[in-house]
Order: sequence, then C-alpha cells, then structure tokens
Amino acid sequence: MKITFFAINYSPSVGGAQELVQRIAEGLVRRHGHQVTVLTTDALYAPAGKNPGRIPDSHEVINGVEVLRLPVSRRTHDLLRVLRRIGARFGRPIRPSVTAYGPWGAKLAFGARKAAKNSDVVVGVSAPFTTVPAAEIFTRSRNAAAFVALPILHLGDWVPSGSLLKSLLRADRCIALTTAEEAWLLANGLEPSQGTVIPPGCNGGDTTLTRSASQRKLGLIERPTVVFIGRLAAHKGIDTLLAACPSLLSAHPDLTILLAGSRTGWSGLGAALEAMPADTAERVVVLEDFAESDRDLILGAADIVVVPSREEAFGMVILEAWAAQRPVVASDIAAVRSVIRDGVDGLLVPVGQAEALATAVGSLLASPETAQRLGLAGSQRIAEEFSWEVVVDRWNEELVAVGSSGLSPKGAN
Repeated sequence: MKITFFAINYSPSVGGAQELVQRIAEGLVRRHGHQVTVLTTDALYAPAGKNPGRIPDSHEVINGVEVLRLPVSRRTHDLLRVLRRIGARFGRPIRPSVTAYGPWGAKLAFGARKAAKNSDVVVGVSAPFTTVPAAEIFTRSRNAAAFVALPILHLGDWVPSGSLLKSLLRADRCIALTTAEEAWLLANGLEPSQGTVIPPGCNGGDTTLTRSASQRKLGLIERPTVVFIGRLAAHKGIDTLLAACPSLLSAHPDLTILLAGSRTGWSGLGAALEAMPADTAERVVVLEDFAESDRDLILGAADIVVVPSREEAFGMVILEAWAAQRPVVASDIAAVRSVIRDGVDGLLVPVGQAEALATAVGSLLASPETAQRLGLAGSQRIAEEFSWEVVVDRWNEELVAVGSSGLSPKGAN
C-alpha cells in the first residue's frame, strides 16, 4: 500500500510525536513492505514557535521512508505570533486552534492535496494543527485515500471543538495513544467502530549504564541526580520542578537537578533560574539540544526521572525511563494515569504542586529499594506491552483494514 503521513515536523526534528511517526513509518517499510511517504514542513521546531528554524533538505529518503519537506509561510506565522503576543498582553490569550497555529503555506497545501490523490491511506498527525483537517478534506475528493487521524491530544484546558472535532469524527479510523484519549473521543461523538488505542513503543534501554559512569561521560559531578528530559516548554511543568528545588535540596544537599531538552520559545526557564538563590541555582544543570546519542547517558545518570507536565498526550519519556530501569514520578493527569500504575511502577502527584513533587521524589531518594522496585516493574512492561515491533504490527493491521475497505487501490503491498 501507499501510505502518507502528514505531520508538522519530522527527523532531524526531535520530540515525542516526531519519534512516534518516524518509528511507525520506518517499521511499516521494514516489516511490512509498504511504500511510505512523510509530508512535512521545512521547520526544525514548531512552525508557530518563536524560532522555527529550517531544514534545508526538501526531498530525501530516510531508512526507506520518502520525506517531502514543503515550506511554511514565514510571513503568515510572523503575523500570527504578533497577534498572539498582543492578545496575551491584553489578557485575551489566543487558544490553540488550526487558525492560530497552522502550519500555513500554499505549497504545503498543494502537497497535501497531491499526496491524498496518490495514496491509499493518509494519516493526519496531531491536533490542533492543519495536518489533521487538511488530510480529512483532501481525502474526501473523488478516488482519494482513506483518512486516518492520529490526534495526539494534550487534554487539559484546551480540547478540540468546531471544525477540528468534526474532522476527527469523520475519520475512517481515529487512533488514540491512551484509553483516556479514546474515552474523550467516544464521549464527544466518535463511533466505537472508528476508534482504537495503539500506544507508542520504546526500545530496550542500555541497562548496563551505571549512574556514576553515565555522569562521568556527561561531565557531571557524581552525586544523586533527579532528571527531567523533554521539551523545555511551559506545559512540561518545569516551573513546578524548579519550585520544588529548595525543599529537595534542603533535605538532600548533595542532589543535582538535571534539565535536558530541546529549546522552544518559552522564556520562563531562564527567568526562574535567575530568581533562584545562587546556591540553589548552581545545583540545577541545563543541557539544551543534547545529541540524541546522549539520551541513554542522560537517563543512566538519573536516580529518578520526573515528568511534572500539566498536559501530555502520552509521555514517552516514561517508557524511556522504564527501559533504563529508572523510577518515574509524574503528574496525575489523565494520559499519564492511564500508563502509570501508582505505587506499582511509578508515583503520581497532583499537577502543579511543588511540595507534593518534592515529597514523592524525596521518598524515593530515601528508599533506594522502593525506587529500584518501581523501575524494574516498569522495565518488565516494555517487553510485554510497548515494543516497537508490537506497535508497528498493530498499525499495519489497522491501515490495511481501512485501506482495503472498498477504496480504489493505488499500490500493492
């Protein structure tokens, strides 16, 4: 079959959604012989962000997947950023929407239309972006592809509505990452026959890496370490972790807090570090835009991995921490709650409550046996539930089923 993913970013852009699409796309080529194309933007980071960057290669093949990068309209996004800043200044912040965040670009739209005509299945990736409704609109033309939605909903203050929700409900198949996401979709009109849950996967981590060896290779001082790894963005709850630092460092004066992640337009990290007392701030180490080859080292350097997010579609770092046999302390939000079993393979704490986060992290620092038990319990679930092979095979079943349900074939498996 000919399968096209329509996504806002793709490798070498990094992030949970990017890795998810890349693993599925490459797996569908390698394990099942499909012809897979990823239609994406030429932006390295979010096209709507402060500094989207640019990827120069417009057409390449990565591990068997054809990648087409089409330009976004920089002027349009510059204007949208100005409007969002004006709205925020006057107390009327612009909520996430297709209109406000795009990505916009005439070549991108024409590329999506052409891809729909030449594919058996088009997968629109991630709401609230145009990648979902454009995939739905263009697959409705005569003899066009089946439409599969991969919403990756960060359910929180924002939820899909209006035309975006209608696009999701019109999908031939809507694939949720968690049971919490599926439940929301069903409650808002999705038919049970349209939906299914396929979580992300994870490779087995390098469990041979000791904390000391990992810290030495990263140039860190060898001491107990709490790690955050992810986008350096406001919704990741980094401010909650920083607010917990004084309490944590008071109880554990030899502790290091390591923040590792890719930059975004969020300026709150620098402001929060500057507002800290000097003796607290010096115990916070920030690794921006680290090499992906260092990811195992960063996780290996951890005693505890924290996921203090205010919203998540899944939280792939949870799986990565488990693969490294590290315990996880995470926010008690719907998506994370559907993954972590509190007290069994991780600890859940109320969202945004720094003292609760400090107490949970401190309890594991004080009880290495409990920390090890939680990390091992999570590690066992990787092989049983979250291997990429299992995930890719599930995707293949769904795409083959929807692509062969009476539509005109455009390719052969």
